[in-house]
Amino acid sequence: MIDNRTKRCQARRGVALLMVLILIMAITVVSLGFISRCDVELACGRNMLLRSQMDYLADSGLEHAKGLILHPQEVASEYWTGATDQKLINGSNDYYDVTVERVDPTDRCTYQITCDAYRVNDGQEIGHSRLLAELRLDPCLGLWAGADTVLRADWALDGDVYCAGTLTNRSTIDGDVFSAALAGPGSITGSAQGTADLALAWPLTDVTDTVAHFTSRYGIYTLAGTLGNLTYGPSDPIRVAYRNGDLVLNSNVTVDGMLLVDGSLTVRGNGNRITAGKNVPALYVTGDLVIEDVDGLSIEGLVIVDGRVGINAAASNIGFLGALFARRLLTETALDAASSLAGQSGFLYGAPTWRPAGGQSGGALEFDGLDDYMQTPDSDKDLQLSGDYTLSVRLKPAAAQKAWAGIVCESNPDGTRNHWALQFYSDALREIVVCHDTAKWLTGIALGDIDDGVWHHVAVVRKLDGSMTSYLDGIQRKTIDPNDPFKSEGPRSGMGHLNIGADRTALAEYLYAGLIDEVRIYDRALTVGEIQTPPDDLSLEGYWKLDESGSEMAIAAAPARSAIVVWPASGQERHWSPAAGAFFRSVRRN
Repeated sequence: MIDNRTKRCQARRGVALLMVLILIMAITVVSLGFISRCDVELACGRNMLLRSQMDYLADSGLEHAKGLILHPQEVASEYWTGATDQKLINGSNDYYDVTVERVDPTDRCTYQITCDAYRVNDGQEIGHSRLLAELRLDPCLGLWAGADTVLRADWALDGDVYCAGTLTNRSTIDGDVFSAALAGPGSITGSAQGTADLALAWPLTDVTDTVAHFTSRYGIYTLAGTLGNLTYGPSDPIRVAYRNGDLVLNSNVTVDGMLLVDGSLTVRGNGNRITAGKNVPALYVTGDLVIEDVDGLSIEGLVIVDGRVGINAAASNIGFLGALFARRLLTETALDAASSLAGQSGFLYGAPTWRPAGGQSGGALEFDGLDDYMQTPDSDKDLQLSGDYTLSVRLKPAAAQKAWAGIVCESNPDGTRNHWALQFYSDALREIVVCHDTAKWLTGIALGDIDDGVWHHVAVVRKLDGSMTSYLDGIQRKTIDPNDPFKSEGPRSGMGHLNIGADRTALAEYLYAGLIDEVRIYDRALTVGEIQTPPDDLSLEGYWKLDESGSEMAIAAAPARSAIVVWPASGQERHWSPAAGAFFRSVRRN
């Protein structure tokens, strides 16, 4: 028989055992929870590490794309369009795919980049990290001008602009401007900065002999002086169409490769096209580039001109896709209607104003008397007067003229000596004077005779015997005195250029103010009857109608198309591009 004490003892043992079992169960549950939590935390840690590694890999893919977009010389296409299954480390299971595209095909400076990084585990792609970015090349130079430049109203600029002097903007610039000074009523979509803010050198700064630089490295196709109706395509990957001397392009010339002119290039015909080969400029000219009154010229690639670039004020549909680098000057020109040779187009300085319906005959050119004038290239063949000659010009001058204000002046290259000139004298009457070097003859035509706001015709006729006659509006005004020592002073000749609206120096204190039209220079003495209506014949040495109204031109920056490879004096290959850097406008994680 079990007593109550025994029952109580057994009950206590049962409770103790139950408590032990409960404690063991609690410890087991806590342990299982701790183990489970550790597994979760370990998995999260591994996932976070994988995600961090893939994010880093995706960032590396963006930098890969940025590097190749900045250096398209290293890819076969115009720009790197991307690649798949890229690795940072050989043997790794981590990959990235990159896609590069221009969303707007006309915007050649902005690229959309997609980079997808992932790890391959047992044939499965895990840990994807995708970045979407917009890359902007900076700067995106479309135009480099080495002197004071006026951007005309009908010139379209899509890209950044550099000007070593004062940039007078009458157009719309879709980009930034780097200039010594900025003026004009035009607009810019970017910012205006100083020249020091652009860290980009001239394309061939370190190349000592630019002609030999290209002709020695690539196959050469030698050109004659006039090129027309020719389609030139390189048989080699890169080939240079080369001219040693001045070159004239007539109509329908196609160059696929590089056109190299060791001299000046004049474009006269319509429908010409130059497309750059890979890593070489489209056009390199050591002299001047003169585009006459053509309708249609397309150049794709980098254009480098060591001299001046002149666009005739009647030219239309002129397009530069890439970058235009003009070391000396970019301006409009006035066409010499008498010229059968390259080189007599007049380059306009200071942007005189075209008056299409304001001339005595057709249009005219108005000079402000401050910084406006026209100048032809230096030549030892053009405008060479020695014996008989006739100077004929239509004038509507301002009421005030500076002493020695030039009307038409031919001088030596540095402007220190006149060959011959027609300008206003320094006397109070501002009488028009003819100059042969330092010798002078007053024509008897004073400013007061022609400053009444209407057009007047002034002409001077010289004969080999030294006789001189001046005419105002077709009526004889004065003849030279038989004993005048000027009779023995003939015009000088030789290398030189012609200024219209300026004296030989082209300094501001000697500039003409007013309108000029119908400038004619004959190498013979016109008759009295011919003075009334000057003829168009072979004796015309120069003839500027000045009937133009303004050119139409478009420059669009395309850094990938303009990138080249050069070998400086050091012999080390150098990659050059009109884009000195790049930045990501946005980076989005998807």
